[in-house]
Amino acid sequence: MARRVDVQNASTRAGSGYAQALAKIEEAGICPFCEEHLPKYHGKPIIFGNAHWIVTENAWPYEGVRHQFVLIAREHIESAEVLPPEAWETLGRAYRRLVADYGLKGATLLLRTGMTEFTGASVAHLHAQVISGAARRADSELLRALVGFKLP
Repeated sequence: MARRVDVQNASTRAGSGYAQALAKIEEAGICPFCEEHLPKYHGKPIIFGNAHWIVTENAWPYEGVRHQFVLIAREHIESAEVLPPEAWETLGRAYRRLVADYGLKGATLLLRTGMTEFTGASVAHLHAQVISGAARRADSELLRALVGFKLP
């Protein structure tokens, strides 16, 4: 069976308990983003959904974010290359709804697709993240997210 979670990528978030939670999910041998497992393993309510995506808050947000949403493909797929055109359309609609509903003045839309050894993702299930912090000030700290790995 293919690996559903990548505990090593989760362990980059020290002290959050995320890696320990994923280790339990790995032991169970399930995908925490598949719709039938999401309520038990994600722990956040579904905000809304459409034909192709489930939208929820990130259960383990990056430090310092104002909002971090996860848009999870309803079908268990790992790579965006297999998405039909209508799935891209509904992803855009879901993103625009989040922007409108939460009054986002700016956000990062990050798509996690493909092998976790390349992406830094901790769940091997196609998903996007909408991450929004604060407006920059002179004393602002940067938001930090794992998005992949440097070349040697």
